[in-house]
Amino acid sequence: MKTIVETFIVEETQELIYDNEKFDQWNDLVNALGLKGQTKICAPEKSPIPFLPMKRNIENAIATLCPVKVGISDYDKSPIPVEILSLVSLSLKEGHFQKVEIWYDDKMPDPACIGLVGEWICYDRNYSRVAVFFSEIEAQSLKKADTSVYNVSFNPTQKYLIGRWGDVKMNFAALIEKAKELFKAERKNAILTEIKEAQRKLEDLDIDADRQFGTAAASNLPF
Repeated sequence: MKTIVETFIVEETQELIYDNEKFDQWNDLVNALGLKGQTKICAPEKSPIPFLPMKRNIENAIATLCPVKVGISDYDKSPIPVEILSLVSLSLKEGHFQKVEIWYDDKMPDPACIGLVGEWICYDRNYSRVAVFFSEIEAQSLKKADTSVYNVSFNPTQKYLIGRWGDVKMNFAALIEKAKELFKAERKNAILTEIKEAQRKLEDLDIDADRQFGTAAASNLPF
């Protein structure tokens, strides 16, 4: 079947990506109005993140259907469409994300490309924060220079859906329903396994009691 590619650019911000005049006008208005919240979604001289912010239900649905998460440079299960690569290239150029990942499942080849915004945190050996950086390079540089830094990890604060592709295109409502059915099936299997294990423990209860306290015949022996 033909591979279908779907990208998720928010319509209101699309023109700010490619139209420098529009972007300058947007920037001027944000600064003039003192919109501090808007300045948080883009770095100075960079366009705002144009992709769809992932709500918790969408993130949970995609994570359920695509449980494997790898950095985009390590993804090797299928060719990444040029439409996705061009948007990733734009994002890296604009400094939108600290990380870009591909989420996928070997059984259902419908990967999703996710952009992550967050912070790189330097910890000491007691896992107390030493410093926080936007850039991994800065965080790793501090680790090399400062012996008190024991570990560096990334804490995502927002995820954006850049695009997805595969044999089947599904709207979000269908995607969520499919994730629900998969979740229920997997949860049901886990619960049935727990029930079987509990039943087996009940069946072995007398044997366990004999091991713990001895048999009735043995209890008649003098101490």
